[in-house]
Amino acid sequence: MEFGDDRSLYLRDTWREANRICGVFPLNPSSSGIWPSTRLQDPKANIEFWNYMFPHVEIIFLFVTVLWQFFHFFIKRLGMIRFTSHMLTGILLSKSFLKENTPARNFFSTEDYKDTLFGLVGACSYMMFWFLMGVKMDLGLVRSTGRKAITIGLSSVLLSITVCSLIFFVVLRDVGTQKGEPVVNFFEIIFIYSIQCLSSFPVIGNLLFELRLQNSELGRLAMSSAVISDFSTSVLSAVLVFLKELREEKSRLGSVFIGDVVVGNRPMKRAGTVVVFVCFAVYVFRPLMFVIINRTPSGRPVKKFYIYSIIILVFGSAVLADWCKQSIFIGPFILGLAVPHGPPLGSAIVQKFESAVFGTFLPFFVATSAEEFDTSMLQSWTDFKSIFIIVFVSFVVKFALTTLPALLYRMPANDCFALSLIMSFKGIFEFGAYAFGFQRGSIRPVTFTILSLYILLNSAIIPPILRRIYDPSRMYAGYEKRNMLHMKPSSELRILSCIYRTDDIHPMINLLEATYPSKENPVATYVLHLMELIGRATPVFISHRLQTRKSDDTSYNSESVITSFDQFHKDFFGSVFVSTYTAISVPKTMHGDICMLALNNTTSLIILPFHQTWSADGSVIVSDSIMIRKLNKSVLELSPCSVGIYIYRSNNARRTIRETAENFSSYQICMLFLGGKDDREALTLAKRMARNSRIKITVVCLISSEQKAKQVTDWDRMLDLELLRDVKSNVLDGVDIIYSEQVVDDASQTSKLLKSIANEYDLFIVGREKGRKSVFTEGLEEWSEFEELGVVGDLLASQDLKCQASVLVVQQQQQMI
Repeated sequence: MEFGDDRSLYLRDTWREANRICGVFPLNPSSSGIWPSTRLQDPKANIEFWNYMFPHVEIIFLFVTVLWQFFHFFIKRLGMIRFTSHMLTGILLSKSFLKENTPARNFFSTEDYKDTLFGLVGACSYMMFWFLMGVKMDLGLVRSTGRKAITIGLSSVLLSITVCSLIFFVVLRDVGTQKGEPVVNFFEIIFIYSIQCLSSFPVIGNLLFELRLQNSELGRLAMSSAVISDFSTSVLSAVLVFLKELREEKSRLGSVFIGDVVVGNRPMKRAGTVVVFVCFAVYVFRPLMFVIINRTPSGRPVKKFYIYSIIILVFGSAVLADWCKQSIFIGPFILGLAVPHGPPLGSAIVQKFESAVFGTFLPFFVATSAEEFDTSMLQSWTDFKSIFIIVFVSFVVKFALTTLPALLYRMPANDCFALSLIMSFKGIFEFGAYAFGFQRGSIRPVTFTILSLYILLNSAIIPPILRRIYDPSRMYAGYEKRNMLHMKPSSELRILSCIYRTDDIHPMINLLEATYPSKENPVATYVLHLMELIGRATPVFISHRLQTRKSDDTSYNSESVITSFDQFHKDFFGSVFVSTYTAISVPKTMHGDICMLALNNTTSLIILPFHQTWSADGSVIVSDSIMIRKLNKSVLELSPCSVGIYIYRSNNARRTIRETAENFSSYQICMLFLGGKDDREALTLAKRMARNSRIKITVVCLISSEQKAKQVTDWDRMLDLELLRDVKSNVLDGVDIIYSEQVVDDASQTSKLLKSIANEYDLFIVGREKGRKSVFTEGLEEWSEFEELGVVGDLLASQDLKCQASVLVVQQQQQMI
């Protein structure tokens, strides 16, 4: 071809442009801004900033984040979880809605770098998700798992796979054929029902956390069973991959012979590498993590160098797992398990990466993986019917083989049904497995579309059903009266003392001393140290009486609690029984640990520290006040026994009971009695305290002029007078109580009375009486700041009253079956 003139040059350039198969290299990933200089020079230049790689990806991230948050804003009101929103976002951006050659479709999928970059980002997101779930997982669940969880975990997975194999290759062998021709191939059938029979710990754990069931007995059982399922399937998967590699290497020249078995060098190297990596994680990596923890000063953050070094190893483990023909998340997951969960290291890693991974990168992975969802593929009824039968049979088998062992262990039928739904839930793991299977050609586009639709429906239906059929709060209701008023004389007083902060320890011990523990009237105190769940997936409940290793105790920062209450036990040896526990859970479900411990130990009183504390100069110290206040209110609503909220003021003028004994004086306590069941409960506690010779009790009973002149006909008032009778006559054995009646006709007189006596006592005991309608407090409800304290308790806690005494607000048992 001659190119001697301008026309020939033009034709040559046009031909080259039309047949060019490569782009500009190296690719410029970043734009010059919204208004680059080249655009100012040539306004017709087509150089929009979104045509560059990084701005393009950032805009897609923004679209995905906004869309899933938009969907979740509405569907969470229906009881659905976030994963459903992620799936809806992916389907909205898939081929089903964004048709080919449309501007929107071109924006999301036509760039040359799209497949590589999006696949890389999605794989890294999925890999980091598994690493974080490994960090959160508590290996103690495996060690402490009971026979019930092991049976359910193995039955719901391994037995389900076995039964499904028999069904599809013996009973329903023609399920994937039509007129003798295969519609669904052999491998597709195995792949579909194998994934359907699995129960992934990250998926189950995330479901329980969003439903706030992880602290319930059912939630703990489900997570323990999921851990067993995950470990058993991981081992089975590794063995199957190894056997597959062996078969592929049989005929290669690099084979060696062991007996009559041909073993390839390459599979043996890979299997050996896996074993060496696991040993490295257990015997090298994990001890190094403890070295990092020991080098981190208490209360100081972990150095960023350590965290970034761990992340580099995580990415390296993913590359190694891929070389060993394992899933890329196996390596990061094993390293995650090797990282000690909880503070300081586990919580630092989770806090640094969890928001980005779970809030942005994971939805991006789901959205990009769902891109090939195409409803136009659903044209063949045979395909749809075959895959539907496989999925349906797999679900029924797994559901039945989860329910059956639960029933054999005599679990309630309703709980068995809920547990089976939890174990049958499908989420990010199953969807990721099907997406990777589709990318590798293991399943067809129509199969991927149907399975994606099933996972969407599964994640949308199961959570609302669980919210409907299972209420974890009902397990805290008791069948008998558990309060101090109905206790038998001289019986053991069982108290659950909650500790939120180290500052709560000594005030709580001082209050327990006031209950007068003696051999004739013993006190059993169950001390529960509550800590927020950070850096782990599973809540922890530890009985320190059962702990034998010091490291288990110290790792949860409960040393001061254990030491202080052990000393309290020694000081009152023979009169006090002490049992110390630590509960680590999310704030929204901490009340479950409190109520369950109180129910199991048949306590009569739970004592909760108030969310505010006072310094020595009388100023208010607020720390995590919103969290503690919500927790206290939840316990008041759901408690199986009576509850007391303890407002402690550490003013310099305030004394402890021991200090009063040393100074040969008395600890002054005032019980304000207005009437009602809560006041009767508070008076019962005051009577018990009056037996202590170091304590002086004054009962101030408020009565109105009308009550004084009118004959008693109200039953509630009759119960009040009956309980006050022995206090008035002062006939209690060994008890000296000062009784005083004050005539009060309105709320202003009540407030004036409280101001006059606010600083005469060390401790006030009052009843909460929620919703009290009384002439003594009428109008004060509108000014109450803390409803959990009741009207009188709120007034005594108010800074306007300038009260320097501590206050104990008592509520009698509310829940009864």
